[in-house]
Amino acid sequence: MIRFNQSDILKPIVKKCTRYIKYYHVKIDKLIINEFLIGLIIDIHDYCNAKCKMCPYESLRQKIDQGRMDWNLYTKIVDDFSSLIGRFKFQGMLTYCNMGEPFIENHLEKYTRYAEEKGVSVYLNTNASLMAPHKIDLLINSGFKGTFNISFHAASPDLYKKIMGLDIEDAINNIQYLTNKYPAEKISFNVINYSWPDDEEEKVRKLFNQWNIDIQINRPISRAGLVFHTKKYIRRIAGCGPDRVLYQMVICHNGDVLLCCNDMSRKEIIGNLTHSTIEEVWNGTIFQDYLNKIYSGKMSSNDMICHFCEESVPFWSLRRFIKLFLPKNIIVSWRKKRKPNWGLSKSINSHGEL
Repeated sequence: MIRFNQSDILKPIVKKCTRYIKYYHVKIDKLIINEFLIGLIIDIHDYCNAKCKMCPYESLRQKIDQGRMDWNLYTKIVDDFSSLIGRFKFQGMLTYCNMGEPFIENHLEKYTRYAEEKGVSVYLNTNASLMAPHKIDLLINSGFKGTFNISFHAASPDLYKKIMGLDIEDAINNIQYLTNKYPAEKISFNVINYSWPDDEEEKVRKLFNQWNIDIQINRPISRAGLVFHTKKYIRRIAGCGPDRVLYQMVICHNGDVLLCCNDMSRKEIIGNLTHSTIEEVWNGTIFQDYLNKIYSGKMSSNDMICHFCEESVPFWSLRRFIKLFLPKNIIVSWRKKRKPNWGLSKSINSHGEL
């Protein structure tokens, strides 16, 4: 993501929430987590116009059930989340389309307005190619107060086209319009070095310097083995590095709840929100069983996605053995100082606390 990061964007939210949040905890072995989640990723649809090389969308879209979320299901989920926010006094976060591009929806402002009116903060992950000026105006005129996180993976037009399958000029024109109309501190970028030539980083930084943005360039991940780079298999798991499973819920267009945003193939389904509540799924036996497999060393199937994820913590790792001999108060202190590097985790600590 970027040095101009979302932890800065969300500081006012974090400051407010740390004054009021209450602690309701569930213990899983030695792990203590909140009884409620902090963030939702909702697939209001699961279509994308890009063909990013570091994303498994192209290989999956013919294999999975794609569609659009029913409006009544969307409002049910947001209402349910809003109720949890009111009850536990935290600032809930929401973003759209784990699988796709949110601006494929022509009236995205309808969704954002409903969520924000219910007290949910919204951020938009987008490749910006469909973020046309009239759609930006619709969002702003609807009262949108959220943030934008824009994927932008090269500065050279030919390389941008090769990596993302899009025309760079469309994205640049839309980004320039957005930066002229919306506060700069609410706009961040996700920049990934996907096999760049030696001079590409300089070109990328020069382009972003024109927007007065200092970027941090990241490497791609395999999305739990779904794309080819850095694939590996972790036989015994001792945790999730970013702790995503402890604070976020990923919801497909049909209401299915996934274990993690890396599970784009939808292998690990922990519930469905069509008839269940968020709280029922979050505290349900299926999810608790997964947490025990991830954090407590309970046996798991060999094909569970966490075994293929480079963000999983191996059981036989120096990190784990060091933690075994450290007092718990030191570990908690280190976790609070750690700067998460992905999406919603930028605004919370490793216990899921804002």
